[in-house]
Amino acid sequence: MKFKFKKKGSRMLDYLTFPSIYYFNKEKNARDEEMSEHVIKDEYISFTEKATQLLEPYKQDINKFYQNDIYSQYDYPNILLHAYSPYTYDNEHNYLDNLKEKDEQTLRDELIKSLMSIENDDFEKPKDVSMSESEALSFINDLKIDSSNKWNLLMMIQSPKGYLNDYIKLLKNVEPYFNQLYQQYEDKVEEVGETISNQLSGKTNEHFKKITYNLINYEFNGNDLCEFYVSAIFQYTLRFIENEDDVCRIVWGLESEASFKAVHEINENKLIQRVKVFKALGDQTRYGTLKLIASGISSIKEIATKMDVSSATISYHINEFLTTGIIILNKRKSKKSIYEVDYDKLNEVINDFKEDLNFPE
Repeated sequence: MKFKFKKKGSRMLDYLTFPSIYYFNKEKNARDEEMSEHVIKDEYISFTEKATQLLEPYKQDINKFYQNDIYSQYDYPNILLHAYSPYTYDNEHNYLDNLKEKDEQTLRDELIKSLMSIENDDFEKPKDVSMSESEALSFINDLKIDSSNKWNLLMMIQSPKGYLNDYIKLLKNVEPYFNQLYQQYEDKVEEVGETISNQLSGKTNEHFKKITYNLINYEFNGNDLCEFYVSAIFQYTLRFIENEDDVCRIVWGLESEASFKAVHEINENKLIQRVKVFKALGDQTRYGTLKLIASGISSIKEIATKMDVSSATISYHINEFLTTGIIILNKRKSKKSIYEVDYDKLNEVINDFKEDLNFPE
């Protein structure tokens, strides 16, 4: 399999989502994740603090387009990128200029289809959709997100052109700050992008397991080419972009490999790992999520519905399970990725636990 690093595309994706970095430290502090103290570098914390300071004057506008939850899928840029693929454009401005040419009804219909496919946990948008504003209101009201975010989504549907123009205005206002922050990592983005793309081009599955330290089990089958994007803004991200065009795409954070290594080293300490596993299981919603995954349910949307919580909450819990090694992400010949319980890892933890407490034979 051949991997191709997309330098311009990497910058474009970071530009379109840049304002949401405003919430990074707030989310990190609210979660109080012990893992992040050992994994996330001080340099990146300083970077996000600087970004937050620069973006503070635009807080109100950022709240309009980005949810205050790094695990949410209902940010406006995510809905927009799902509605209109950006991957064939040379730069972000050409992409946005093209969107401005869309008529009101077409833009509304595509945003609704995008929102429906995200809510249904399906990367294939509905082919035909006809939804009145009242039907859209009912649909949005049923989403498990807070009322302010529901209001923003409704405004997106009621005035799609105006909403898009306001989003573009925000991006233009913060563009100098984006350029200021991005340029310090631009050379490293290219270096990491080219290096890892070359590593993965040949014995892909083997090398991917190596750079993720066996924490992610993702089998690359059915594609001759995979587009590789590197994020300088979200340096600890890893996203597999699934679109209806069935093209393999990966967004890799600038420090992703270092973070996988750090998590692996933490997990090498068996006592620390056992404590982490039991801590991860010490939450009722999280435990229920694991039971559903063990029963064969892998859809975040379906799990969220059964647990009566938001999809963002389930995404957060699944991320915790991934970093503790309780579950693995598997992608085989099917189009969709699935989560599976790592029974070998859990058996090891349980056996070590019994040994710690001198369980009778």
